[in-house]
Amino acid sequence: MGDEAKTMPIRTWMICVALIFVVANGRAGEQPRAVLPPSAPDFTLPDLHGQAFRLKEMPGQMIVLNFWAFWCDTWKDELPHLTELVKEQSDRDFRLVAVSVDGTRLQEFMDKTKGAVSFPVLLDAGGKVSESYKVFHVPTVVILDSAHRIRYVKTGYPGNEAIRTVLRKLQSEKSKDLKPGTPSPGN
Repeated sequence: MGDEAKTMPIRTWMICVALIFVVANGRAGEQPRAVLPPSAPDFTLPDLHGQAFRLKEMPGQMIVLNFWAFWCDTWKDELPHLTELVKEQSDRDFRLVAVSVDGTRLQEFMDKTKGAVSFPVLLDAGGKVSESYKVFHVPTVVILDSAHRIRYVKTGYPGNEAIRTVLRKLQSEKSKDLKPGTPSPGN
């Protein structure tokens, strides 16, 4: 019996498992959605320069968290888009923060950017923050409203226009809540 015939049962088993996963979870490539808490898990992480970044020190601001990895070269494609988006922070009242889920190839990132990026890049080397946000694939974008509730999660970079759309919606909701005579949420 040839080597190919010996491995055929293993291949057949792998294909069956893959088909069961696809049928159970929808379309191929789609991952089951993890249930996230309504409030964003608080965290403190070091940035590229060793300075601590604390989410709780950003009250009242919408936050765009972009989880990425230096081993995944999509950060190279995202960097110009994120740099463009960060220019709108003051107008749209949000803060863009990148969270690297690894520490590998950090030197390549530093060499390419000269260590000067216009937004914080945090290092989640142990993966605890990524795990608390149920990030299983990179890139993943998580948008928090001004009360730091998780309002948007997208695996893969959705593009700046999709992010702007979510931010506009959240700003609109916030401004409605601030109008005189408008009942606050929960009343």
